[in-house]
Amino acid sequence: MARPPDLQRMLTIDTSSRRACVGLFDEKGSLSCRTSEEDASLSLFPLIKHLLKEFDWQLSNLNSIAFCQGPGSMLGIRTAIMGIRTWQGVKLIEGKQIYSFSSLAIGAELVRHSSPSEKTYLVITDARRNSWNALKVEGASIGPDQIIDNATLEAETIPLFSFNEFPTWTRTQAHIQCLSYRPENVLSSSRFSLLLEENPDANPMDSRSMEFAKWIPAARTADQIKS
Repeated sequence: MARPPDLQRMLTIDTSSRRACVGLFDEKGSLSCRTSEEDASLSLFPLIKHLLKEFDWQLSNLNSIAFCQGPGSMLGIRTAIMGIRTWQGVKLIEGKQIYSFSSLAIGAELVRHSSPSEKTYLVITDARRNSWNALKVEGASIGPDQIIDNATLEAETIPLFSFNEFPTWTRTQAHIQCLSYRPENVLSSSRFSLLLEENPDANPMDSRSMEFAKWIPAARTADQIKS
């Protein structure tokens, strides 16, 4: 098993929900966080700028950056990725480690904190197309992110948890318990480093594979008319 990343001098970014959350770990691994209810495209970089200013740091003072790669708001996630890739391109974070984490894994930890008696449950967010992003938790084991359809969700017999800050489009008869998505409560926990995976190219999550319909050429109507 790989050694968990060192959190010292790590910048963390979560823009997967309607709230932007930015955290900064100091040299001793203590965390400071700033959040905003404003759209991430407007709030993210001011949050980072103000947090770095509090530490009297530049981006070059960081050891690493960790961002939420989804699932969630594509605009928010792409805004964070755009920033990281731009910093890489202009050599502001050259040599810095880049990590990513899943919003569903953060959600699983939030459920663990709020409902410690629950040992097996499903963490979900709406994935459109009558489907759901889902992650199953069984005790200390957290499964992979996956896509399930609405019928599968409604057939589940274990507790279902989602979050108020993620939009819902799919109508469902499933009983879903909604919590507040507060990643800052997980960033400060000892389990956060276990959720991180190396992601040097700052890629977003690709939970839904590309789907293509096969095109079958048909004769023109005129060609089918008998003379």
